[in-house]
Amino acid sequence: MPRSPSFTHDQILDAARDAAFEHWRSATIGHVTALLGAPSGSIYHRFPSRDVLFATAWIRSIKVFQAGFTSAADTDEPIEAIVRTALWIPDFCRRHPRDARMMTVFRYADLVATAPPQLQDELRHLNDPVAAHLRRLTERRYGRITPHGMEVIALACRDSPYGIVRPIIGEPVPAWIDDAVRVTSTALAHLND
Repeated sequence: MPRSPSFTHDQILDAARDAAFEHWRSATIGHVTALLGAPSGSIYHRFPSRDVLFATAWIRSIKVFQAGFTSAADTDEPIEAIVRTALWIPDFCRRHPRDARMMTVFRYADLVATAPPQLQDELRHLNDPVAAHLRRLTERRYGRITPHGMEVIALACRDSPYGIVRPIIGEPVPAWIDDAVRVTSTALAHLND
């Protein structure tokens, strides 16, 4: 009878995320096994390479972020919906500093270009929920979807708040960051499409 695994899939991904929090792009399988107290065989049995392990942990962190990002706009008022979406970014970084730091380990375009084959399909559609959310916010704000409108809304609720919080990801996020995000996002959301 086969032995049951000592560590779950999520425990291994948690350890990879935690190793990346401490060592960022220099994190290794050795760091992961040290955190788990496990032999490297426990990792390689489920993840054939370092690249697969850390890319899988990155994807999981992205999905955790996206779940809140796409549901933050729970209001009928379009500009407030944009602002609430923007505020999810510092809120997420505050609540999930390890996942937020994991999200900085790879750039999406680079990972798509170099990811192991078994992750390509998942990566190809990974950002679809965010794109759909931005389209909905654009249509709610302007009554239509135009390329410029999409750019403005993306800047208001994704790019600008990320730029504000990016230098302190993984560190405590002060409350005043929310004020900066709210002011910036509100101003951008008032631009015409």
